[in-house]
Amino acid sequence: MDRNDRMWQMISAVKSTVTDPAWTASYKELLRQPVNPCISDGARELLELLYSVQGKRMLTGQHEYLEAPNNYSGQIYDKTGKRPMLKGFEFGGISGQNEALLAEQRDKIVTAAKAWHDAGGIVTATYHQVYPGTALEWPNVKRKTTPDEFDQILTPGTVLHTAFLAAIDEVAVYLKQLRDYKVPVLWRPYHEMNGDWFWWGDKTNFNALWELMYQRYTRYHGLNNLLWVWSANANNEWTKPARDYYVGHNRADALGFDIYDNAYYYSNYDELLYLAEGKIISVTENGQLPDMTRTSLRQFKLSWFMTWGSYLTDKNTDAVIQTVYNHPFALNRGDSFTPVVVPPASAADGILGNYYFGQNFNTLKVTKVVPTVNFNWTSSTTINSWNMTVRWTGFVQGVHDEEYTFYVQSSDGVRLWIDNILIIDDWTVHGTLEVSGTAVLAAGKQHRIKLEYFNNQDTLANVKLSWESASTVKEVIPQTQLYSV
Repeated sequence: MDRNDRMWQMISAVKSTVTDPAWTASYKELLRQPVNPCISDGARELLELLYSVQGKRMLTGQHEYLEAPNNYSGQIYDKTGKRPMLKGFEFGGISGQNEALLAEQRDKIVTAAKAWHDAGGIVTATYHQVYPGTALEWPNVKRKTTPDEFDQILTPGTVLHTAFLAAIDEVAVYLKQLRDYKVPVLWRPYHEMNGDWFWWGDKTNFNALWELMYQRYTRYHGLNNLLWVWSANANNEWTKPARDYYVGHNRADALGFDIYDNAYYYSNYDELLYLAEGKIISVTENGQLPDMTRTSLRQFKLSWFMTWGSYLTDKNTDAVIQTVYNHPFALNRGDSFTPVVVPPASAADGILGNYYFGQNFNTLKVTKVVPTVNFNWTSSTTINSWNMTVRWTGFVQGVHDEEYTFYVQSSDGVRLWIDNILIIDDWTVHGTLEVSGTAVLAAGKQHRIKLEYFNNQDTLANVKLSWESASTVKEVIPQTQLYSV
């Protein structure tokens, strides 16, 4: 374990207990540093570029197959007059080719990646590695692997370990060519590890495989042009929880989910936000293209998408492709980096309230959209009972790029979440009092909000949700900044 790793180990051990704002700010700044302290200037500049654009624009991307590295990006230009910012390349041989043909194909990948870089594009790459020592065929990528076999791959001196190193060393030859040409690469190995369809998937010691490649590539091969992208499958019924396979902040420069079947759910976005803590997040693979208006307003921290090969046209119409690539939030190759503000697709209508009988959300009685949360019930409540819990949900739109203080004045308990982060937690019985918490909002962006309240009084119930910031006087959050859906 080197000095950098020991530092991260100590930080991880204490971060949940530290509340000092200066320490928190330093921690967030540390998160933005490259995981490889010997990173090349070009890779560092690319990471800084991603952070400078984060939340302001979404980089477009398209994957190309090993056999034809200039196919779909050309189709995008023919359909839209735009070129994706990112081009994805494949280094794994999976179609039964011999070693000579694979070497020729990888040479073409290097040539195409250099040209893309020279033209102002960003290069990302993945590696569908066959099971060590087997033929270059797709079934050997999807081979079922026992825990004992996986352990042998990780264990020096075994046949499988030797075969594994030989395979990744071959890929390193081509990555070195990109390094020497000063091409930074968003390197995305062993993706979708939280599923069981690849030989490296659903392994409790997956992190050891990542560590093995990381050490081999950074320490042994000196591949300092790589930014390391951890890429899980979006959580669904066929996967284990992605967070169980996260390799840690000292081994991932960026995090992403592979999203298919239009699974652009807020739960997946929230999971990435939770895991990343401010690091770069993205859609590392997709079938259907994202809804750029919704993304720009409500999932705006996603830094890029990358459509997978033929899914560009298999899963998307020409009209959809044109809409996405010509959307003001999309950042294509050759575009300026000017931030944009995308108008909301719907009018600000307030916040959705679900009103329950009982103090534990027992029986739903009323559901309605209210313009603001500013209630003082004196004769009766919305459900005609003082024994009541309420859950208000929706989106709050920032007016300024600032830290906001949120205030909740209430009789009895309240809890408030912003972007799925609990910032107020006062679930106690008391008379009317005010509690507060803070969250950073982005101007023109819609952040998820959830407020819960319970009342234990016999003839009194009140709750009021307010905010203030350096540029906003304290006020009840107005309807103009609240969206129910």
